[in-house]
Amino acid sequence: MAISQALYTGVTGLSVNSDGMSVIANNIANANAKGFKKDRAEFEDMLSLDLNSGTGSAQIGRGARLRGVRTVQSQGGLAVTDNLTDMAIQGSGFFVVSNAKSEVQESAGKFYTRNGSFIFDKDGYLSSSTGGHVQGFMANELGAISSRLQDIRIETNQIAPQQTTKLMMNVNLDARSKQLEGDFDPTKAELTSNFNNTITMFDSQGGSHQMTTFFKRLDDSEGITFEWHAVVDGQEVVDADGAKTKEIGKGTVKFDAKGVLLDRTIDMSEVNFAGGAAQAQVIDFDFGKTIKDGGTGLGAATAIAAKSVTNFHNQNGYEAGNIKSLRMELDGTIRGIYTNGVTRALGAVALATFENQDGLMKAGHNEFFSSIDSGPPKIGMAQSGTRGSIFASSLEESNVDLAAEFVQMIMTQRGFQANSRSITTTDSMYEEVINLKR
Repeated sequence: MAISQALYTGVTGLSVNSDGMSVIANNIANANAKGFKKDRAEFEDMLSLDLNSGTGSAQIGRGARLRGVRTVQSQGGLAVTDNLTDMAIQGSGFFVVSNAKSEVQESAGKFYTRNGSFIFDKDGYLSSSTGGHVQGFMANELGAISSRLQDIRIETNQIAPQQTTKLMMNVNLDARSKQLEGDFDPTKAELTSNFNNTITMFDSQGGSHQMTTFFKRLDDSEGITFEWHAVVDGQEVVDADGAKTKEIGKGTVKFDAKGVLLDRTIDMSEVNFAGGAAQAQVIDFDFGKTIKDGGTGLGAATAIAAKSVTNFHNQNGYEAGNIKSLRMELDGTIRGIYTNGVTRALGAVALATFENQDGLMKAGHNEFFSSIDSGPPKIGMAQSGTRGSIFASSLEESNVDLAAEFVQMIMTQRGFQANSRSITTTDSMYEEVINLKR
């Protein structure tokens, strides 16, 4: 009799609405959990009962059941924090964490999360709240980032000094400068040159030295030519022979009629600093790309009718230094800022994407692990491929909408109430059938 089936149909309605209420309660409970992704209960009808009648076939539904609980991987809002190691993803992707202390040990120990509440542990590893190590790509001593996925560990060791090997100098040498009589004399450098500038350079031990470059105009009927002489304090080198100053480099810079750098030469460039520093330190004096080498004059030394001035100078040496702060880029690169002014890439946080992120399985602690349905992770740097950006000092909020959850709660409660009413009504129908005997 179909009346008995109605009871079981009502029971299935109570069951699915109870499951739906559990999902809603879980969403509300995690409304303030960082990186939490809400779930959605999805129902479907059960196999129908076929009834044969004289007019044809008729099908009566046998109730509903829970088809599955889907995790909604929509973007949560970003909240600003005061902790540099708090990270939030804007866009697609998951942080990769290894060896986390999770209730589930799957996927070769790799877990994936949107909760970027990370800290550096006592060993210098960037770690999650579960104790797992955040995965990424480390940089070598030159700041080049490798492609090998590994634990991110920031070492606070002192950065070794680097001696100056290249000096870039963008100057304008006044085309109106007069040609001075006699040769350049290091002992009377200011009197036998037209212009000079001073820059700090470093030896192999990181010791700093003041080097002055003097420019003296030469006789040239085809253009403008200056000779340059690099001079340091004689007490700072081993081969000054008692002289007050020591010339460590010289050459020429030649300009065309428009004052554009035409050619440059280095006749000598070698210095032997005292104090045990490496000897025969060679410095490449770079005045910009010449016309001879395909330059256009932009960003190079000039010789126009304007006051001689140093527009820009730079050298690649530095003293030893320690990390004083860190900086996070949008592509996940972690840069160390050292006390000697050097900024160097130390590593980069990796992000993982999946062909089917709905196939990820929950592992607790707002973490997931991959499955056959999700497919293998595609791991790379942020802002590459379809991966999003990483914002430091930020955390992603839960994507739970409390207003929507309360509306869904009302709908679920009413559905449960209606199904319970169908059971009591069916019970009344049974009672009428039993009363037929009276």
